[in-house]
Amino acid sequence: MKDVLSFRVARVVVLAALSVFVLFPIYIAFVTAATRFEDFSNTFQWWPQHPDLGAFVDVWHETPLAKYFMNSIIVTVATVAIAIPIALAAAYGVSRYRFPGRQAFLAVILSTQMFPGIFFLIPLFLLLVKLQGLVGVQLVGSRPALVLVYLSFALPLCIWVLAGYFASIPKDIEEAGMIDGLSDVGAFVRLVLPSNLGAVVAVAVFATVLSWSEVLFASVLTTNATQTLAIGLSAIVAQPTSPIHWNNIMAASILASLPIVVAFSLVQKRFVQGLSSGAVKG
Repeated sequence: MKDVLSFRVARVVVLAALSVFVLFPIYIAFVTAATRFEDFSNTFQWWPQHPDLGAFVDVWHETPLAKYFMNSIIVTVATVAIAIPIALAAAYGVSRYRFPGRQAFLAVILSTQMFPGIFFLIPLFLLLVKLQGLVGVQLVGSRPALVLVYLSFALPLCIWVLAGYFASIPKDIEEAGMIDGLSDVGAFVRLVLPSNLGAVVAVAVFATVLSWSEVLFASVLTTNATQTLAIGLSAIVAQPTSPIHWNNIMAASILASLPIVVAFSLVQKRFVQGLSSGAVKG
């Protein structure tokens, strides 16, 4: 009984410490955003002297935040919309059919996750330069180039994760559907896919977060007209203006985080189901 009580106390203490560790930066961001510029001092204030949410309005007028939002939305939506159907088709094919080079294909897509992003920076940049010379379309500095780069990182992991889920489903389910007149595609869409929506949501969340918050490639492959939120916010901080309006910067950071928070809250149930079912199946 004492051991159980000690475990519960230790669990509460650890969870409380982790909660403080996670929530404290969020609290600092909100306090800073709600502090008027003239109230800033060298001493940190745990609560604003005159709470004011004007920074959330001013940041839209003083920075091209709307442009950053639009670029991030376009790149993120395009990446997820392209990655998920391709990953579904590839993962289903790999999990259900045996063909020459199957194991090599799985090894290659998994090996891409072993290297840091900077390892691919120059090769991908040179590839895009070569490609734009062949097709005669400006790619470097455009949103399509950024989508292509993000797909090269999102697709391998999405395929690998989904293939593991599909492989855990007995083929008898599809065979029964085919006896009832379903085609291969029909059996996949009506029988396999509905039972793995949690996995699809999980990889969609991964692709969304990757596209929304990536900095390295966006800093090289975008221009002033195509900068995403992550680059735009860093550019605001790096501006040679004195003094820096930290309340506006924190307000912009909070606004940039809201779409991801809202999207995750909407699919949280499916996301957790996908992770938990993967743990059970694995």
